[in-house]
This record gives sequence, C-alpha cells and structure tokens, in this order.
Amino acid sequence: MELLCWTPVVFSRNGFPRDEEGKPFLPGNVFKEAITSAVIFYYIKKDKEIENKVRKYLLKEGLNIKEVAKDVKNIVLEKYPVLDNLDIPERTYLPEKDIKQEYIEVFDLKEWIDIKGFKTEVFKGTLEVSIKSPHIEKLKAAAHSFAEALARMEHSLLKDHPLAKLFYEPLINDLKKWDIPLRIGLWTEVSFKGDLLFFWRIKEVREKLLKELKVDIRPRYVLYLPREKQTTGWTELKIS
Repeated sequence: MELLCWTPVVFSRNGFPRDEEGKPFLPGNVFKEAITSAVIFYYIKKDKEIENKVRKYLLKEGLNIKEVAKDVKNIVLEKYPVLDNLDIPERTYLPEKDIKQEYIEVFDLKEWIDIKGFKTEVFKGTLEVSIKSPHIEKLKAAAHSFAEALARMEHSLLKDHPLAKLFYEPLINDLKKWDIPLRIGLWTEVSFKGDLLFFWRIKEVREKLLKELKVDIRPRYVLYLPREKQTTGWTELKIS
C-alpha cells in the first residue's frame, strides 16, 4: 500500500520519533489508532444494538474517564472483531527531506481563533506502508464513514468561515474518491479524538460527558497550518 498524505501529518509537539541512527518514523500505533476510531464510529452507527449498549454505558453514573475509550472499544470489537489479524509494521520510515518545521495553530473551530499554537515537525508526501488485513473491505467502509462524518462535523462548526468553503467543501468531495481515508497523527487536542464522534449530536450523552467528565466529545480544537490553509492528518491508504 501507499500512504498519501494529502495534508501535513504531525506526530507530536516534539516532532517525530527517531531510531538509534536518528532516522524519523511513524510508529504503528498511529495507524492502529486511526483505524480503531473509524471502526468504533462505523459499528455504533451501523448496529442499533451496539449504539444502545454504548449509550447506556455512557449514561451510567460514575464514569471513569481513563476507562471510557477502552470500554467502548471492547463493546464494539466483542461483536465485530475486524481488527483481528491486522498487520501493521512497528515503524514506517519518513524521508528526512520531506520533514519541515512549521507553526501549527490549535484552532478553535467555533470561535475561529488560535488558542495555543506551537512549532513542530510536519511531514507531507507519499510513503510505502505494509498494512494487511483479512477484513480490508470492512475497514475501508468504516474509514469512509468516519472520515466523511468528521469532515462534515468540522465544516459545520466553521459555518461561514472562509476555511469551510476553501478547504472543507473540496475535502468532503475528495474523500469519497479515496481508497481508505484515515485521519492520522496529532490532529486535535481533544482527549477522545474521534472515538465518541457518533454521539456528538445526541444531546443527553454530550451534556452528560461534559458535566461528569468535563470533556467536549466534539473534536472542536483542530491543528491548522496557516501557511498551507489546511488542517492536519488527512491521509489516504492507496490499495495497490
């Protein structure tokens, strides 16, 4: 497979990890996390029984913020073990020439302001990546469902901000044509990333989590490169 980074990829505020020889790479968990978020969203949306089970769990008293992501993942994967036998390399190396230092805004999609920007390494380019799965068609369907929903949500928060028309409207159209769209790396500073995205429109769940866990389940704060006029992490796994 090829990984096409349509917008810059950020790993952390401290840049990309490097091996013993100083070569930069993307760890396998970057891909695993992105695929897992897509699978969780897709099967909650697809299966009413799963949706009701997760909703009941999220509305119970005494939620532990450290356990929520793991418990929701377990509820979904117990019925749909589509991550079984997912083979991802521990390291996917990045060409040093395609890594640049950039200023990144932590952009509030609702207020249209940079709340705490920082400078770090970004990568934009094409990579060979050896990801294999016996469930590739199911992962493809999940990836499309999640990426398109996430793009539409960010677009809707922006309302009439120029970025909505300039970046998100073309992106939403393009995503439909990608083989396996993934949002990878550091693209938001919201703790759940997109793992609970399905519930962002469901008022009782959204308000309960905000009240009890003090977290907004919408990825409202995204990483944005003002020079590129793009948000980070939009990538495509191209099936050979």
